[in-house]
Amino acid sequence: MEEPTRQSSALLGKRWFPVDNAANLYAAARRKKWCRTFRIGAVLKEPVDPEIMQQALADITPRFPSFQGQLQDGMFWSYFQHTDATPFLREDSDYPYRPIPLTGTDQPNFRVLYHGRRISVEMFHSLADGGATTIFLSALLTRYYELLGEEISHDAHALRLEDEPTEEETCDAYKLHAIPDVKARNPEKRKPYYIDLETLPNFAQVIHGTFRVDDIKAAAAKHSLTITEYVTALLIYCYIQISPKPLEQEVCVSIPMDLRRRFDTKNVRNFVYMTDLSFFSENGKDVTFEEIAEAINGELLEKGNPQILLTEISANVAAQQSKLLRPIPYLIKRAFLKNTYRQNQKSFTTFFSNWGIMDAPEAVLAHIERAEFILGDTPYQPFGCAALSVNGLMTLAFSNSNTDTSFQQAFFRFMTADGIPVFVESNIPGEVKA
Repeated sequence: MEEPTRQSSALLGKRWFPVDNAANLYAAARRKKWCRTFRIGAVLKEPVDPEIMQQALADITPRFPSFQGQLQDGMFWSYFQHTDATPFLREDSDYPYRPIPLTGTDQPNFRVLYHGRRISVEMFHSLADGGATTIFLSALLTRYYELLGEEISHDAHALRLEDEPTEEETCDAYKLHAIPDVKARNPEKRKPYYIDLETLPNFAQVIHGTFRVDDIKAAAAKHSLTITEYVTALLIYCYIQISPKPLEQEVCVSIPMDLRRRFDTKNVRNFVYMTDLSFFSENGKDVTFEEIAEAINGELLEKGNPQILLTEISANVAAQQSKLLRPIPYLIKRAFLKNTYRQNQKSFTTFFSNWGIMDAPEAVLAHIERAEFILGDTPYQPFGCAALSVNGLMTLAFSNSNTDTSFQQAFFRFMTADGIPVFVESNIPGEVKA
């Protein structure tokens, strides 16, 4: 059987390219001292060799032309200016997910950091999402171990350096899959419980909990839940229990769905859809975890139906392609999009992002101890939760801009009592007990 024809990326040789459908919100919402940033990382079994890793970074970055962008504001929309600059590998010496400089530098809107055995990619969300960044990290590590002399069997688990980037990888996947003639619609207005914590400037506390995937899978199965549903139900339960008084609103958890798996595409930009799971306790704090689990069971499966998702993303694309919107100057559009982002952030209590299993060739996986996904906070949501798995271990990271750890302690204590031994650590000195 002949292999399907690979269509080369239209980004090759271009000096600029448009942001994708999802990226417009992140581009508009940025501030002078803040932009939506997250971290995907891996803890290796041996210290990183910075010279070899820098060479691997220089080799692999051109394989991802959609990563070689710097955000610019145009007359009618923002766009990415292509940069040929090789990203610098930097030693990680500051707090995580700091704002990435978007201007005043020749560097693309992401950075790669190392410290001891840890290698991390921090990404401005307009450039790519967690799934795309995980693909990039896998390719970077594959090239790194090749340069160290490893014989690596290339397969579908890592993009090959010698292959030319394809249109499927670098296109705006939302527009590619959108159904024509679907009308835009106004988002549902809701006012769930919204936690308003005091935040500290230039401060990020990250608490990691690492445990076996089989353990959390078994615990989730006891409650007839998937792993993502289990974590979501526990987030809701802990919010209800640690609240100083009974909540009068529902607790709502925002969850990104990876559309690559549902539409079988290898896109390496943004391709997610934000959905949510919520629960209102009519009896205040007198609610059990089992009641929450029963209430949300199966909702993600229903909301993840490809036909439903297709309609939703098509409506979002239609909203941004409106003929009435096109001639409006970007300065005005940006003010509208920034307000939309702010309202979206206040329409849920917290967020949980589970990117599943990090794929890499077997020879690369043998060098990885664990993988990490850390969501940066926002001016409106100073608290987040994310997870990434590799080699049978899942690491769940809480990130926030204050020193209170009562929520995280309640969360991990419940997991431990439910049969999931958890190893807990923090980037802030002091013990956080599960």
